[in-house]
Amino acid sequence: MKGKFGLLALCVILGSALFWYTKKEPYSTEVVVNSVWDKFEVQSTQIGDKDPVIWIDVYNKNDIAEVEKYVTENLSKDDLEHYEVDVFSNKGIKY
Repeated sequence: MKGKFGLLALCVILGSALFWYTKKEPYSTEVVVNSVWDKFEVQSTQIGDKDPVIWIDVYNKNDIAEVEKYVTENLSKDDLEHYEVDVFSNKGIKY
């Protein structure tokens, strides 16, 4: 009886781990940068080809700190070491 219960518990644990792993989206710098379009009002995003800078232009300058926080929390440690994150606004305050 104990053996069957142990095997069942092991199957549940492995199944749960596999389910969690397959549901997680693959990480990429582009996915993180592009996700700001869904979460904030942005005019443009760009990942530098030659310069290691990620530029994000937001409509409302009051959103700059929130967008910076979101991006830095979601980029990998390697990306944060490689890229400078530049969030700015050319429009000022949106009314």
